[in-house]
Amino acid sequence: MVDDIQNRPHVTVLSVLLTAFALRVLAQMMQAISDVPWLPPFEAWAAGGLPYAVLLIVQVIIVAAVVEVIRKLARGDVQPQRKWAVWLLGLGALYFISMAFRLIAGLTVLADSPWFAASLPAVFHLVLAGIVLTLGHYHWARA
Repeated sequence: MVDDIQNRPHVTVLSVLLTAFALRVLAQMMQAISDVPWLPPFEAWAAGGLPYAVLLIVQVIIVAAVVEVIRKLARGDVQPQRKWAVWLLGLGALYFISMAFRLIAGLTVLADSPWFAASLPAVFHLVLAGIVLTLGHYHWARA
């Protein structure tokens, strides 16, 4: 296994990205429970693709999965593999480019389309893409 000291940069980046995503989940949950004036309104946090209960379950699963990955990386329990690097970097890049396009298009030419105009969800999809890309980089750099 890889020494955990070598994994610190990846653990740090993943922890920062996870914290941003977890705060997003918490902020939307706070808005669902009670209107918090200093946060964007509840509707701004999602583009309406899933009912909130389903979205929350998916988000909690994502948070738990990334926490487990970070824990394993910190302990040196992840065996880097080049094939994982290729898949994660490819999918992460496609995801990032798609969501960057969504964000830019929603701020410009497709601002009248609710899905594209929902910039907050697009930003946090970029955060999730960053998690996938960081894991891909770990596998690429360490394999």
